[in-house]
Amino acid sequence: MIRGDASDPEKLPFEYGTFDLVVAHPPCTAWSDMPSANKDGDAPELIDEAREIGRRYGTHYIIENKPTAPLKEHKKTVLEGRMFGLPIRYERAFETSFPVNQPPTIGHLGSKTETSPFFYSERSPEWWAAAKGYPTGKYPKEHMAKNCIPAPFVRHLVRAWLTATDATQGVRDYTNYDAEMDERRSRMENADLADFSNQ
Repeated sequence: MIRGDASDPEKLPFEYGTFDLVVAHPPCTAWSDMPSANKDGDAPELIDEAREIGRRYGTHYIIENKPTAPLKEHKKTVLEGRMFGLPIRYERAFETSFPVNQPPTIGHLGSKTETSPFFYSERSPEWWAAAKGYPTGKYPKEHMAKNCIPAPFVRHLVRAWLTATDATQGVRDYTNYDAEMDERRSRMENADLADFSNQ
């Protein structure tokens, strides 16, 4: 993994078309619903720059931000915790250069569902690590609650990317199937008894 700052693309330490997948997290302050965010209206808006970086340096890209951010609607998927059975909402939007299935939103899980990371102080670091799907003790509690994208979101997006870039589309290549089976049968028929006892 290589990190780069999209706000200064001339200093990015890699060549055009280097990566299979670029994941961009431009600042969300301009679209944050936190009362203290962007009071002066001068927060950086780097989604266009992130998109350009994704196109320039990757075959595909993912841009993460708030659902209210100006992501391209026809490429936008909004994910939230209840779609994956998590006890948090944590809505995030993702613009992708490949199709992603939009999971359905399910109802509450019966217990208290956190509606915002503003309530991070009510829960332990271990609770937040379990809710977000990351190892305990790796990140501070506030960072885990407010900034870490839930691991199920990431897995959902990566599965969609793998599906979109799988040239076989899930169909096995049977071109050499007969030869492979003949070789396998030959190995089994000529194997020593000791080969079977070690399995």
